[in-house]
Amino acid sequence: MATLETVVAQSREPVAGGPHLLLSPRQTGPWRFLSRLWFKTALLVITDATAIFSAHYLAETFTQWWLRAPQAFLNPSYYYIFYVPFFVAVFYFLEEYRDFDSRRPEKELELGVKGISFFFVALACANFILFKQQGFSRYLLIFWYVFSIVFILGVRFSLRGLYSTLRRHGFARETALLAGSPNRVLDLRRQFSVQRHFRYDFLGALLEHQGMVDREARLGDLPVLGDLEAWEEIADRLSIRWLILTLSANDFGQHVQAHEIARRCQAKGIAVQVYSDLLGSCEFQYERDEFSGCFHILTPPQWSRALQVAVKTMMDRIVGVIGSLVALVLVPFVAALVKLEDPGPVFYRREFVDQDGATRYYLKFRSMVMDADLQLQSNRALRQQFDHKFKLKHDPRVLRVGRVLRKYSIDEFPQFFSLLTGQLSFVGPRVISSQESDRYGSLLPRLLSVKPGLTGYWQVMGRQNTSYEERIYMDMFYVDHWSIWLDLVIAAKTFWKVLRADGAY
Repeated sequence: MATLETVVAQSREPVAGGPHLLLSPRQTGPWRFLSRLWFKTALLVITDATAIFSAHYLAETFTQWWLRAPQAFLNPSYYYIFYVPFFVAVFYFLEEYRDFDSRRPEKELELGVKGISFFFVALACANFILFKQQGFSRYLLIFWYVFSIVFILGVRFSLRGLYSTLRRHGFARETALLAGSPNRVLDLRRQFSVQRHFRYDFLGALLEHQGMVDREARLGDLPVLGDLEAWEEIADRLSIRWLILTLSANDFGQHVQAHEIARRCQAKGIAVQVYSDLLGSCEFQYERDEFSGCFHILTPPQWSRALQVAVKTMMDRIVGVIGSLVALVLVPFVAALVKLEDPGPVFYRREFVDQDGATRYYLKFRSMVMDADLQLQSNRALRQQFDHKFKLKHDPRVLRVGRVLRKYSIDEFPQFFSLLTGQLSFVGPRVISSQESDRYGSLLPRLLSVKPGLTGYWQVMGRQNTSYEERIYMDMFYVDHWSIWLDLVIAAKTFWKVLRADGAY
């Protein structure tokens, strides 16, 4: 088994009382303040205040320029002294300044829109009480609200993007240990990988039954540091920030151990997380009962789900109309280019498995030679590559013009016709062929419970640069965590991915 000494034998900096730990200077040097909660909170407050001020200034300028509003109906020059602290206070009490690393992007979007909306309602009430003699233009308030949505969400998501980039390069990460059974440790790593969450710098794993692990054992890329019983000694030596417990749901004896570990971590200033299959697998709403200490799983209001489904349907129809019109405009140009290189039909009928399990078809612009399917069946080497991921990175069947169509996703535009007929949704799980159904096994009914989409979680989180197993996990993540806010985030990321031609082939 890999002991602490064998895992951390190579060192750059000594750890008090023990061997040396191989840590990047980005975690131990002057850059470490980037991961501190106080620093991230200060960044949020400063950028939010700047955004709300900039939105107000732009709204005033726009109202004066476009509506010729007199100065008497604009806000007083000293108004920012009131509304900036008021905005920060409202966001603070709405817990908008909690660690954004603990919120997924769609939750950031939802809380941001709701928080800004609440602020403007509260501001209107405060204006009526505190500024009775001052005239306020309702148009100014509307413009200010719209600009605030754009500016505040823009700076917040820019911060998230900045931290994501920093972490991919090794900066601003927080040291952590994973503890529990091997299968559950690997399952949690997969969860982080599917979501492309790089907050933690995992130094290793602590297993429940160390004696079952061979010497120099590893769990994927994680070194096994020792037994869970030795967590305190190992945590002290490695100076970790987080301990993440992945305890078995069936072994209630571990709950006592987890309680003691959490109590000791509190005393040491180590943050603790407990991974739960129940609470972490689906988008449950829950709260803690202060009397029993239990968690209540709450039933979301029916109107909320119905409203989100209605918004999704409306978005599908609007996007379907716009996309179909663009597709119609593209048809003569694409047809000319395709037929010049390879005479034949302009469209290709792509099969997919519908929600009822039946095989149906949608249209794409043809990007391959006419006998592409025949070539795939007759070429064993090509077929073996295709069966691995159901995609070919260097596909010899693709036309020269087809590579351009695929790179910028132009070949996908005829799919918008299927949005108008209701066969597909704009955002949803991947469309799969009947041949791919077997890959999903027992998960297929869950996949087919949701209408497939033109774009989805897989397309924006990995696209072609993922294994097929990762695609399945991404599809299941979308099904389990669906909300209209997640759809909006995916739609925005899709637009950005298409512009950059990221991961397409």
